[in-house]
Parts: sequence; C-alpha cells; structure tokens
Amino acid sequence: MKSLYLQLSLIFLNVFVIIGCKTKLDLGDESKLPVISTLFNNRMLLLLKGTYATDNPLDWSELNNGTGELYVDDQGEGLDPTMTLVNRPKAGSIPIFLDIGEVRISSKYLKGLNELTQIRDTVDSNKFWDYIAPNRQVFCTVTYSFDNNTCTESNGILKASDFFNGIGAQFPSNDPSSETIGGIETALATGRYWFGREYYYAAIYFRSLVTGYALDAGIPVSGRFDNRPIINGLNIVPRNNYVAGTTSSAKSTIVPKMFPALFTQLNTQSVQSDMVIRDGFDPYILEVRINLKENLMLHSYLTSRSTIVTYVGVSDIFFDHKGEGDAGGNILTRARVIYPETASSLTISGGGNSLLHYYGIFRFHETEFLNVLPLAATPAKQNAKIKYLNPGTYKAVCLGDLTKQDGYPDTVVRETTFNIPEYPFRQTYNVDLTCP
Repeated sequence: MKSLYLQLSLIFLNVFVIIGCKTKLDLGDESKLPVISTLFNNRMLLLLKGTYATDNPLDWSELNNGTGELYVDDQGEGLDPTMTLVNRPKAGSIPIFLDIGEVRISSKYLKGLNELTQIRDTVDSNKFWDYIAPNRQVFCTVTYSFDNNTCTESNGILKASDFFNGIGAQFPSNDPSSETIGGIETALATGRYWFGREYYYAAIYFRSLVTGYALDAGIPVSGRFDNRPIINGLNIVPRNNYVAGTTSSAKSTIVPKMFPALFTQLNTQSVQSDMVIRDGFDPYILEVRINLKENLMLHSYLTSRSTIVTYVGVSDIFFDHKGEGDAGGNILTRARVIYPETASSLTISGGGNSLLHYYGIFRFHETEFLNVLPLAATPAKQNAKIKYLNPGTYKAVCLGDLTKQDGYPDTVVRETTFNIPEYPFRQTYNVDLTCP
C-alpha cells in the first residue's frame, strides 16, 4: 500500500512540475524554434542536372556528333602539350564521381554582385544565403570500392544516372520560408501579381569532381575520392576554379568558380521571373543544372616536374585553354522554379534530328542566348518536347554547335516567339521552328 501511495505521489509531483515550468514558448522565443517546414519538406523538390538540355539530353553514344568520342583540345606549339591518348575511352565509359557539399539560394541581390566578392566572412555568408540543402551528397557512375561507401549507401549510382539523363538527381532539402512582399497595394506598386520571394542566386558547392581518365607521363594518376584510393582519376575542381592565365595574386581576390558553381539571374531574366517561390502550399521544383555531360574534353598541362598530365575536363567554350594548369570559366549554371500543378508542356516541330543543334527556350526579354544556359533546352529532334514551362512569353531559339565544335551551341540559327497562357493549366502547346 505504501508503495502504491509513493508511486501516485511521484506521478502527481511530475505533473505539477511540468505544468508549472516555463518553456521557450512562454518566454516569447517561438520564432527561434524550428517550424515544421524546416523539419519535413513536402513542398519543394530539389533536382540537380549535369546537362545543357533540361529535357531528353543526348545519349552518351550521341555525343560529339554521334561518335560518342570525347572532344580533344587543340595540341601543339602554343597550345595544349601533346597528350597521351592511348586507350582513351568513349565519353559514356568514363567513371565520374561527384561530391557535392550543399546547394544554396539567395534573395539578396546587391550583396551578391561581382560574383560574391563582397561576401568577406562567415557573418556575411550567413546573412546572404538560404541554406536549403546543407547535407552532402555523393554521386558516382560506378562504385569506387569493394565495401560500402558513401555513394552506394546513399543510392548515388542511380542519382548519377538521373543527374546525366535529364530526370535530375534528387537532393535532400528544406523548403525556404516564402515571405510575402506585402499586400495587394505593394504587389500593384511593384508590378507583381504574385506574393512570395524572388531569388537571384543559386549555388552548387562542389567538394570534388573526379573524371576517370588521367595520365601523368603516360602513367595512370592516383588520387583519392571520398577518402578512398582512385586509380586513373583526377579531381578537376582545382583545374576549373580559375580561368586560364589567372595570376596567383589575382586568385586571392576571386571566389573559386567551383566553390560555388554560381548562377546569377540577369535583369532580363527576372522580368518574368522563374526564380520566385510563391507564398502558399502548392508544391514546386527547384531545378539547378550545369553543362557537364555534353562538354567533356581532353586537356593537358605541364607539371612542375616537367611531365605532361592528360585528363578529362570541360571544353574551353568561353576561355581558351593553352596548357595552363587552370582551365576554368567554362561551366555555366542556371536555376529555375517550376510549379507542376500549373505549368504546361511544349512540343516543337521542325527538328531535323541534327546532333549539333538544340532548341533553347528563353524568356521574351532575354537577348543573350550563347553565354548563358537556356531556361530550358532539348536536342533538335523530331517531336521535341519540353516538359515544364510556367505561364509567360518566350522565345524558342534554334542553336547550333557550328563554329567550334566542342559540345556547346555557339551559333543562333533562327528564333520565334510563343506564349504559354495562365489558363487553362497543364496544357500542351506546339511551336513550329525549323532547326537546322
């Protein structure tokens, strides 16, 4: 009986203590506690793509005008040192390993100008970025160890396939808070019909990107990935952090181009913005992509030991590489927000099945077609299709990889204008544009 009495007394005391205690909610700290949207993300799907095309990119065997071969940079006097090309693989046979630290977005336009050089310390960085995807992800086209590793444990082989096939690799993420810009009066004053937040920057932070064909004086390069030994592979992030010819002193003032691979929304792209996260509960997709698959190219450089390294990097689309250790500035990034419940599809007739041509989709106010990635793109094949386009006015542009064939379109062939109406939702529209 005494034992029962003691148990009841303890229960009563615990209840009294719990009821009487003050919590953070009582003390006015509600805003500091995690909200459900930061714990469970059921609204946003973050997809990463490693392709110029958003939809139906070329198969590995179709690259380089249907040969499936890697592009080779110019070699000789004043160019890349003569390469070792013995037993070089096809583009689709190269092991590729990606270690991505995180993905971020930002709505602070002025602070991000000049490629983030205004961000000087951790305090600036924390104020500038929304850390929507801080969990490291590892993708690999093949495994790199006999035992379990980070890639196989996180389904990274399938994610690598989706990264390169146009589906997009899912990246775990948190839905950023969509703060309204104000009431209807503010919306009308700014000419905006939506409530929410516009983002001007997106960034992929590459810890490592290893391509699996690298020779030093003809001998396979040894390195590490995910703290595992890698043979015949080179981490090309250091090679792509700076433009060829950048001096050591200049590097101290430049943000490395692969940490992060940065998308900066241009003024002409924000007129009918595709980087708005609207207020509300409707699900959306944040798609972030880089031009990697279509632009794989063999490069070489002379080491401090006077040996020649041959490796698979990115074609020198914008900045010529002539044997320097640096070969950066040629990877582009673009991001867009898609609302599948209201977006429509586009079919494009007139494609001639050329493997050197693409249909690029741009917003109507965009005037730059070559030095940026299109908002959406697909090879110029018969019955070409773009899966998602938000309402608005667009340009469909036929683009050709003609002047310097390196996998990147460098020539505008022709264009046309079309419109995706607000209503009805989820329709399929057709545009006719001969290409080539």
